[in-house]
Amino acid sequence: MIAGFPVQKCAVLADPRPKNKTKTIMKAMSLFERQCAELGLSYESFIGVPLSEISPSDDVDVFVVLGGDGTMIHYAGPLSHFGIPFYGLNYGHVGFMMNTVEPQMERNLARLANGAFGMWQFPLLEVDATDLKGNPHHGYGLNDIYLQRMTSQTCKLRLSINKVPLAFNPVLCDGVIVSNPLGSTAYSFNVTGSVVSIDCKALTLTPIAANRTCPIKSLILPMDATIEIEVLEPTKRKVLIVSDATNHGNIARAEIKASPKTVRLCFSTDTSNLPLALVNKCKI
Repeated sequence: MIAGFPVQKCAVLADPRPKNKTKTIMKAMSLFERQCAELGLSYESFIGVPLSEISPSDDVDVFVVLGGDGTMIHYAGPLSHFGIPFYGLNYGHVGFMMNTVEPQMERNLARLANGAFGMWQFPLLEVDATDLKGNPHHGYGLNDIYLQRMTSQTCKLRLSINKVPLAFNPVLCDGVIVSNPLGSTAYSFNVTGSVVSIDCKALTLTPIAANRTCPIKSLILPMDATIEIEVLEPTKRKVLIVSDATNHGNIARAEIKASPKTVRLCFSTDTSNLPLALVNKCKI
């Protein structure tokens, strides 16, 4: 955990397009504006601004994200190059990556102003893939990167770790998920993958609905591992790859690893116990 610092200026991010969220976000922004004025916090708003057009001022200390985990994923990876930490306020559902919104939002903002929060640094996942036409595809994932079938045919995959093929190849499955510790509580967990505490330097490789010939439910690997995936019979068993809601189809092969790029997420409550707190959110 990295200690927080007194925040003087923040940039607000939210996606108001979902109709069921528009009123909630607008109401939250109204409270945010009023209480920033009371606390002497300055801010700039990028609500509804396309990712490619977001350019915060040099004096912005923190991105404040209004929404749920999906909103955080939408912004954190693509904006990580600014080197600005992200403080999420949960207006979604579970909110693994978000802070609980206090009855008085002033408490949340006061913690920012006083530096009463901690930051956890997470590596992004990185993928280099090639499709059937030989076109390269590159992407990043905050939580996970996964391959999945495009048709009713199961995937037939040859998996290798650091160029060493797994003994139980080929793997017949609906796909595979590679996740970092933060992502081990998400999609991977939903398909019986192992939960990894966020302070562990590990990756998880989790097959989706694998054939009974595959002996593992989830494989825990060191953070510096490189996972190579070759799609067998790719014209018959078509596969797409997904990274942070961006997908590419007709993939022939992919290489996934932890990226040197990182994202800092801010948490204001029980930050020292955050690894256990996130595990408990899974309700194992």
